[in-house]
Amino acid sequence: MPDGPPGAAGRPFAAGPHPELNVAAADRLRDRLDGPVVVERPRHTLAAIGLGLSARRLWWQSGRAARGPGGLTRDEFFYYRLYDPALSAQERLRFVGKVAQVRMHQACNDPRWLAPVHDKALFYTVMRGLGLPIPETVAAFEKTGRTFFWPSLRHEDELRAVLMSPRSYPLFAKPIDGIYSIGALELVGVEGETVRMKGGASASVDDVIQFIVAFGRNGYLFQKRLAPHPALAERFGQTLGSVRLLVLEGPGGAAVESAVAKIPRPCNVADNYWRPGNMVASLDLQLGAIRRVVSGVGEDMVTHEEHPDTNADLVGFTLPLWDQTVRLCLAGAKAFPGVRTQSWDVALTPSGPVLLEVNFGGDLNLHQLAHRRGALSDSFAAHLRRCGYREV
Repeated sequence: MPDGPPGAAGRPFAAGPHPELNVAAADRLRDRLDGPVVVERPRHTLAAIGLGLSARRLWWQSGRAARGPGGLTRDEFFYYRLYDPALSAQERLRFVGKVAQVRMHQACNDPRWLAPVHDKALFYTVMRGLGLPIPETVAAFEKTGRTFFWPSLRHEDELRAVLMSPRSYPLFAKPIDGIYSIGALELVGVEGETVRMKGGASASVDDVIQFIVAFGRNGYLFQKRLAPHPALAERFGQTLGSVRLLVLEGPGGAAVESAVAKIPRPCNVADNYWRPGNMVASLDLQLGAIRRVVSGVGEDMVTHEEHPDTNADLVGFTLPLWDQTVRLCLAGAKAFPGVRTQSWDVALTPSGPVLLEVNFGGDLNLHQLAHRRGALSDSFAAHLRRCGYREV
């Protein structure tokens, strides 16, 4: 899923007794993540001045970044800590802002190919047809009469029957057209008419149904919960993370441009970076080894040598199944030739890598934060020019 910027504080939505089931708050969160990056600029400015930079120098540097090919806003300049004296002027100009990212993806991707990658049910249908591993979907709740290769729940009574059955659990539920993992629910079990959720929260079956009907305007998927590979569970904890691979379609076929590992904290239902405490790690493309791990943005950015919960070493750790993961991702990429910039999320599980989703371009911020370098590499710039993008 696209990750979106965590913003200044990276606050999750919260309101009412069950914040995960608050439709209005979820809609507001999506609007915020869809919007421009916003940071507490005065606080970040003071932090930069503390490094010996003058306010005038910061204004000049951030203005130059805004005029560069990446088109960063002044808030994005602070979001990426581009005031760091260790970065050269040319390195700053390789960072890409959100507005320029949209233009780049529009130049590279045929809009007619949006539905097969954005609609998760359609995406899983394509992947299943190719015989590629995907999460096991138990059922879909969708009222319009759409057909799937898994059981379809048309009515709320059918959904109630699934949620009331202890045999259904554990489940991971997500909107068919979901983005940023908003609306994702990890349902652990049911006792009577009370559903137990990840983290110890609980809600009535009626509350869960009400949220799914109201927020899942285009339907919901219910999948068997995937477990992380034992090597990842030992180091990262039991919450499922994923690998994000940026794939570029070129004359010679698909190639991986950059890769990161999304490392969730145990309290979170998903690995998106906006969720408090979640981390992202830069990966060596050849080995799948972790080179750098960060959480937060701007002045709040923290680098991690060890996992804050398991105390396991992170930097230097090589992910399992790396070669298989890359091969699987490139096999899936062939299905979408009209999407020339793709971002894949792949889960590493005990049974092997599993394709979670592909994004129509995808956010570049994860790669830029983790690798501490801008996405506008020579190879990515050449890709953009091949696609007709002339602003690099």
